[in-house]
Amino acid sequence: MSTESFPELEFERARLTRARACRDSMIDRLGTVDPSSAADEITSEYIEMTVWEALDSLRSPGAGDFFGRIDEPSPTTGESEEWYIGRRHIEDERGDPVVVDWRAPISAPFYRATAIDPLGVTFRRRFTLSEGEMTAYLDEHLDDPDADGSVAAGIPDPVLAEIGAERSGAMREIVATIQGEQDIVIRADIDQALIVQGGPGTGKTAVALHRAAFLLFEHRARLARDGVLVVGPNQAFLDYISNVLPSLGEKAVRQCTALDLCIPKVEVTGIDEPEAARWKGSAERLAEIEERALAAIQPPDDDVVVPLGARKFTFEASLIAEWIETAKDGIVPINQRRERLRVLAQQELRRRCNGDDRWREAGPLKTALNKCWPTQKPVKLVDQYLDGPRGKKRAWTPADQFLVDEANTLLNGTPFTYAHVVVDEAQDQSAVALRVIGRRSPAGSLTLVGDVAQSTTPAGQERWADVFAHLGSGRSGAGVDGTIADLTIGYRVPEPILTVANRLLPLTGVDATPSRSVRVDGEAPSWRHTSPDELPSAVAATVRDVKHRHRLTGLVAPVELHDSIGAALAEVGLVAVDHVHELGHDDVPIFTAEAVKGLEFDGVVVAEPHTILDATPATRGARLLYVAMTRAVQELAFVTSGDKPAVIDVG
Repeated sequence: MSTESFPELEFERARLTRARACRDSMIDRLGTVDPSSAADEITSEYIEMTVWEALDSLRSPGAGDFFGRIDEPSPTTGESEEWYIGRRHIEDERGDPVVVDWRAPISAPFYRATAIDPLGVTFRRRFTLSEGEMTAYLDEHLDDPDADGSVAAGIPDPVLAEIGAERSGAMREIVATIQGEQDIVIRADIDQALIVQGGPGTGKTAVALHRAAFLLFEHRARLARDGVLVVGPNQAFLDYISNVLPSLGEKAVRQCTALDLCIPKVEVTGIDEPEAARWKGSAERLAEIEERALAAIQPPDDDVVVPLGARKFTFEASLIAEWIETAKDGIVPINQRRERLRVLAQQELRRRCNGDDRWREAGPLKTALNKCWPTQKPVKLVDQYLDGPRGKKRAWTPADQFLVDEANTLLNGTPFTYAHVVVDEAQDQSAVALRVIGRRSPAGSLTLVGDVAQSTTPAGQERWADVFAHLGSGRSGAGVDGTIADLTIGYRVPEPILTVANRLLPLTGVDATPSRSVRVDGEAPSWRHTSPDELPSAVAATVRDVKHRHRLTGLVAPVELHDSIGAALAEVGLVAVDHVHELGHDDVPIFTAEAVKGLEFDGVVVAEPHTILDATPATRGARLLYVAMTRAVQELAFVTSGDKPAVIDVG
């Protein structure tokens, strides 16, 4: 780039060189810290771990760089102050900031300031770096909205250039391109259940992960102690996002599926039919499981006689029934409420024995109480609740596993909890699964992101208002406190593709606001017609052509076509795979429309869109095709042996 177009380029390059040098100095200073000089072993271990984490963060890629700058008047002198925004906090030898962490409060105006509401910022500069070298910048004079700026004509906006950059098969952090509506969500209050509704390409997944990183920065002690959990829809998705939080300096975060959370484990070997999955996942099952557990606790049929020496004490069945009702009406896990029953019985025995503790001799009463209130096991409770073959003959399904976890929590308590929980593709979780997830955050501190127009599982959610109730716990039915935020601006899917995909929204059966894309350039979806016999080879040829233009090309097809399409891909030198992580040069990820959710590819080929659209119920078919179409970042191609679905036929 010509320095004539960027007169301050050399000045800013010098600033970048200094920032990197300061980072190196920080590393050198930390390297001289001797943890063994601490007063005790615990302090020594703490210092050692703290230093190790700081060094690991400073040595990460881009740690000494900055991607933005804001100028604002000093609150004390009124003179202009410059703040450089980057991925990590960098300071000089005196401890003065050279680069401020993007999560620090001083950085918020970089993302939110506009000419209408500059938030005290007079000037903003966005930098473009290529292979570590600063090549350009874009200036915005927020105190003079009519200013032309200093970027030469034809130089792309760094934000749009980054948004439209080629994908690699792994999600990237977006700290340099976070937009105002996204930043508001990222920095929202921690003490709530926050639901983020966003259409395809609005960045909701990236926002959720960056929110986790922000909260870890803002509430380090609290979250480091109690942990952060990220729940994704499947392993392919978790692989796809696995590098985001580590790249932001946050590695102590558990990432798993909702099914991975469940305890105790059953061997899942079956799959429910849609109607069975809906029934098992509905909120009514939560109440029924608890009712079944409590119904197993029954008073004795007869009075209980306890001989103690020459005396006999009779404990009436009605009295024991009163104890049981008192003990049942508790909030601790059901198996633990047995202790309250024992305490009530022991107190009454002591009263009758004039204050003497004769509990050890009260064998008949102990036996009766154990029979009245047996210790229940969650797997057995659910096994006896469900229809079908029982015991070893039962083929457990994912929906059954969620019921087992719910039963375990009711009986024994939640085994692992976290300070904050992030849930992606939350609309696909059943009411039971949401309860399983919600119990993992006793404080109700959660971030759930999704799109009800992409709800495709049998027991998924179509109204966010219902989710707050499902996240709660207890027989009262009380949910959690929370708010719903909307992301309305699309950054990933080009407008010509999004416009066609949005035509499916009226068929999805949910009230979803169409997203609008900032990427106005691009081509509408292309079509290729063929015969059913030639479909696999036509798909393979189309994938080969699209992959020639876009290295990361994904394929969406009905599952019954995967084998034949895989064989056809092999004939043209390509390899069908079922993942997006660490792809080889000739690998082509192939997914069903259900499994591709949350992923993105530069090029997407959709086979037999009419078959996807014809799924039952009709609303589900529209949602599945909507998902498939909106995975494309650059190019979308259809291959079909049938007619174009009229709803997406644009001529």
